[in-house]
Amino acid sequence: MKKLLVSITIITCLVFLTLTGVGCKEEAAAEEETTVEETTEEEAAEEETVVEEELTIGLLSMIMSIVWEQDMEAELKAFASESNATILTMDANMDPALQLQQLDNMIGQEVDGVVVFIADQEMSKAIANKCEEADLALIAESIRMIDENGKLVCPNVELDGYGMGVICAEWIAQYLEDNNITDYETVGFIDLDQADVTNIWDRANGVEDTFKELVPDFPEENFIRSPMDREKAGALAGFDAAMATITAHPEIDTWLVTGPNDDQGGGAVRALEQVGLDENACVVSMGAESARDEWKKEEDTCWKAASFFSAYDCANLVWEGMMQILREGKDPKDVYSEFKEEGQDYGLATFTGQMVTKADFREIMGKYAE
Repeated sequence: MKKLLVSITIITCLVFLTLTGVGCKEEAAAEEETTVEETTEEEAAEEETVVEEELTIGLLSMIMSIVWEQDMEAELKAFASESNATILTMDANMDPALQLQQLDNMIGQEVDGVVVFIADQEMSKAIANKCEEADLALIAESIRMIDENGKLVCPNVELDGYGMGVICAEWIAQYLEDNNITDYETVGFIDLDQADVTNIWDRANGVEDTFKELVPDFPEENFIRSPMDREKAGALAGFDAAMATITAHPEIDTWLVTGPNDDQGGGAVRALEQVGLDENACVVSMGAESARDEWKKEEDTCWKAASFFSAYDCANLVWEGMMQILREGKDPKDVYSEFKEEGQDYGLATFTGQMVTKADFREIMGKYAE
């Protein structure tokens, strides 16, 4: 009987210890799970409270009166609104000395970086040096910034100028064929140009090389590179250069014109209208930001086509590079590395476009058609 009682007691104790152990394990597991959940929630809360440092980016514009720069400013502001950043714009209005003063102003306001549409390429090194001394991120837009040897002095974003010239010349060559224009004796070609601005020079070269290749019978003397005054901008520069060429060649009654910028192409249109030679003329520009307004009118126009490229494409590359420098700590020499050419310290990122006409500009340009 005593043996039986001892056995029962031992069994009871074992069962109690087993149940107690299970309970302790379940309780410990529950406590551990709770701790993990609390830790995860705390970490998530900490992640949510991390806010990117607010940035101020300066936009030093050559001239804000042109539509391109207005579109660029709008696109940069849109990117900034999504990145806890602010855009501070200053307009040099074609005055290089004023642009240098504006850079000093921005340095005084302690901006974090500057985007520069340079008023004079010869100032490139001076601007780059000022930014380096002030520890400012620097990216050039629309016109590359180079030293006296043609080397880039900072990361750059620029239209594929030569490529734009190519597609404009291809369009005009097709225009001649479509309109059965084969007698070139009284047909002239004005290739608006500005030799001291690399991107404009590239566009004019793309036009000339391609047109002469596609239309080899066109008289050499009837193809005219017309220089624009560097002191003038936009439509006035195009008007004056076109008018001077038209006046110098009274034997020409049919003009083909390419404008390296849209406003300059528009200036050539106005010159042709003024002398009464617009009916048979064909003007093709690069940009389409001004041509779009011309095409909204019911009247016929000699402004036949434009190569459209969007400010969004340019601003997107600019902002991407700026954020890589300021947010990711990337060396400016490594920005746009996929575009870097041999012998250059910095990358020159390029973007391109496509041809549009009065018939299709709304469909192709989208929001930029308005």
